[in-house]
Amino acid sequence: MLDQIAAPQFRVDVPSAMTLRVTATVEATTVAVRGEIDLPVLGRLRTRLGEEIDLAPRALVLDLSGVSFCGAGGITELLVAASEAHVSGVPFAIVTAGRAVLRPVRVLGLERLLPIHRSAEAAMDWLAVLPRLRESERS
Repeated sequence: MLDQIAAPQFRVDVPSAMTLRVTATVEATTVAVRGEIDLPVLGRLRTRLGEEIDLAPRALVLDLSGVSFCGAGGITELLVAASEAHVSGVPFAIVTAGRAVLRPVRVLGLERLLPIHRSAEAAMDWLAVLPRLRESERS
């Protein structure tokens, strides 16, 4: 007969290794992420990005240039955010030049699904052109 192990009656809080900073301007809202995107912080990241998309900014930029680690769940959250922004009609771009995000995106072949730019300037330039590209696709 196997012994049963009872679940602990208390919650263990893991200190967050991720910080978020939101900056809103007329052109775009930027969510800057610093630290590690792993399991304990995914809910916080999903909630913040969902709230920003719900506010329907002119554009949403996710700045991951300060991310030192991005696990599989983090990559999933990027895909979810890109999809939700698209469905909501919010132009969306990701900024990063770091290996922590670029490597898993490349290994998984997600470059075409995630609008990644190496600088905030490049992302803003792309977002400025995006409405014209969408118009030409409809014509």
